[in-house]
Amino acid sequence: MLMQGIRLSLTIVLFSTILGFTLGTLLALGRRSKIKPLSLLCAAIVDILRNTPFLVQLFFIFYGLPTLGIQTNPMVTAIIALGINTSAPNCEMIRAGLMAVKMGYYECSLALGFSQFQTMRYVILPIALRVAFKPLTSNFVNLVLTSSTVFYIAIPEIMGSAKNIITRTGRPFEMYLVILVIYCVVTFTLSFVAKSIDRKIAITL
Repeated sequence: MLMQGIRLSLTIVLFSTILGFTLGTLLALGRRSKIKPLSLLCAAIVDILRNTPFLVQLFFIFYGLPTLGIQTNPMVTAIIALGINTSAPNCEMIRAGLMAVKMGYYECSLALGFSQFQTMRYVILPIALRVAFKPLTSNFVNLVLTSSTVFYIAIPEIMGSAKNIITRTGRPFEMYLVILVIYCVVTFTLSFVAKSIDRKIAITL
């Protein structure tokens, strides 16, 4: 049961990471936009996400949206909620990376005949993401830990599986000790891999 829970947790984290990174990048570009209403809208979205608890966001999507006729299953809800939640800190990290890129890169790219879109796509964004990689990995580790709360909507991931095992065996101490070890192993492994990658792609501006 625990192995099934681990696989389910990793699946949720994987798709949530893709969604959160995509939304975070779009929000960061929106906040950097010269179109004032778009910039203000993206800033408002980030502020709302960063100043409300994840559990409230999760319950809003799972229990609130169905009253408007929007139905989602628990797995989809968990992925969407985690992806949206993590998009806010991702946005700030990517925006900081964009701000760290010197104006000379823009000028050189435009001088070579690149359009503004090509400049952002092929020059600025790759550099910004390399700068932001380290803090983004910290957000990813936090996402792994936050994913433990989705058992509140009856998803049998690691914590959900642990609850079921405890109900059957009546041994919470041993079960929660195992869960602590699992999360430590997963997060330490991810941090080690992230540091190795960061050393290889680090860039000096």
